[in-house]
Formats: sequence, C-alpha cells, structure tokens
Amino acid sequence: MNYKQAMETLIWNFRLDYDPVGIRYVFDESEKSSLKVTHTSKAKLSYCMYLAAARSARHALFMDPERLLCKNAQPVFGFRGLEKGTDGKNHEKYLIDPELSWQAPQEKQRLEEGACKGIFMAPLENYDAAGVDPSVVFLMVTPFQAYHILNDYMAAMNRPNLTFFATPNSAVCSGSVYTYNKNTANMTTMCAGSKASGKTEMNYMNLFIPGGQIIATVEQLVKRIEVKGGPSLLGAGGQPWPGLDVCSGCPMIKFEKVES
Repeated sequence: MNYKQAMETLIWNFRLDYDPVGIRYVFDESEKSSLKVTHTSKAKLSYCMYLAAARSARHALFMDPERLLCKNAQPVFGFRGLEKGTDGKNHEKYLIDPELSWQAPQEKQRLEEGACKGIFMAPLENYDAAGVDPSVVFLMVTPFQAYHILNDYMAAMNRPNLTFFATPNSAVCSGSVYTYNKNTANMTTMCAGSKASGKTEMNYMNLFIPGGQIIATVEQLVKRIEVKGGPSLLGAGGQPWPGLDVCSGCPMIKFEKVES
C-alpha cells in the first residue's frame, strides 16, 4: 500500500471531511530544495493555518522558522528558546497562577532548539512522489471517526489502550510533536489558537499518527473490512459506514428482508 491508497482508503471508508496531511520535520538544510512545494504564504502564518491550507485546499507548503507567526508554537518546534516573561505570561490566560503558567510551556513536548530547519506539510498522497516519508500524519476528524481509526491503530500496533497528551494550548503544534517524540498516536481537542486560526470547529478532534505507522493502521482497516464486511464497529460490526445506529440488542427493533 502506498500513501495515496492509504489516504483514499481512509477518506472513503470513514467519510473524512478533510485530507489526511503528512507533516515532515526537516532537520537537514539540504533537503529543503528537494521538497515539492505547490504554494507559498504571502505573510507569516500560524502552524494551524498552514495545516488548514494543506487539508482543505491540498496545498503542499514549507514553513521556514521565520515564517511562523504563532509565539506559542515557536519554542515547541525549537525555533527559539523559552522566555519566562513571554511564555509564562502567555499562559496566565489559561492557568491564572504565574508559576503554573511558567511550568506549562516547559513541560510541553518540544523539538530540540535549533534542530528543525522548517516543516513540510502536504496531503498524504503527495509523499509518494516526494521521496521522503512524513514524520507525523495529521487528521481532523469527528470523535466517531477518531474512535474507529484509533481502534485500527491499536490493533495494528498490538496495543490494548492509548494515553493522550493535553496542554493548556498548543493542541496542534505540541500535540503533533508529542506523537513524533513518543512515536505513538495522540488526540487533542481544539485549543484557543487552533479554534480561531486552524479552524478546529467544535465537533472535530485533532488526531496524530506517527508517519511510520500510518500504512500499518490502514492495512489493519482493510483487513478488518475483509473479515467483517465493512468498516463500522457498531453492533456486530462490519456494516457499511456508519452502520445501523440504534439501541444495541433492543427486542423492539427488528427487521426482516422483503423477498421480491
């Protein structure tokens, strides 16, 4: 299975509203010129804005460190060091207490300072021709879709449960870096920035899968469809998406097939 097939399988079977996006953290300056970029931003943007363009408009984008607008995301990607007067103060809106507000940015998942030279973001299918693999795959999904994808992820990774990493803000930037650093799936709600800038509407979740694990996850979905007959996990499972959504086992809800 290639990335295009994986993307189409996810979109079709889970009726995704947005393209899965591959995120690649670039640590080698020489790699930047080889990446197949389709669009550039005219102004500085937030990380969430770049991802919104990739998932909604199918743009392939490269974000240089100096093109990142969001001050909360800058230290997450190691584009600058933490500053108590700036970063601690920024978190007082969320946590009120000054010491707790300074502790929060220090305990977010971050890339090593100065190591990342920029970030490439494009629809997952673009990586077949890119000659590189995504570090993380980002999906904006409903909770119902996330539930199904995470079940296939757990089965593919032979894991019976998962733990997620929530922070006061930086839901998308630190949320994706957590997946990269820990090599595990992560899911976050919106944060203030991703709601306003990244268009994380109120019925969506931010879902992150390690780039090296996305193909196995989708292959598990395909296997489950072959075994059960369809992607739905409702009831007995195996129904066409989303399956018959009624009270499980209710004796009043019975149907019989009409013979022609």
